[in-house]
Amino acid sequence: MPDLTTHGADLRAIADTYRDRRDAGSLDHTAFFAAIISYRQRHPDVARSEAALIISQLVDEYPHDGETCH
Repeated sequence: MPDLTTHGADLRAIADTYRDRRDAGSLDHTAFFAAIISYRQRHPDVARSEAALIISQLVDEYPHDGETCH
């Protein structure tokens, strides 16, 4: 069974990759591709199309700085 703390930290790092790129002025698709690369570095067995789906859901669902999850 995967360590949920590690999994949560992994997802945060990937979402942060996207948000850091956007905050630095990157276009949305450039930041999105950076997050896909970050995800696939951690999960090389996942296909690019599946990683893109996961990242799109993650970016939509993950709270921005200052927001809380309920």
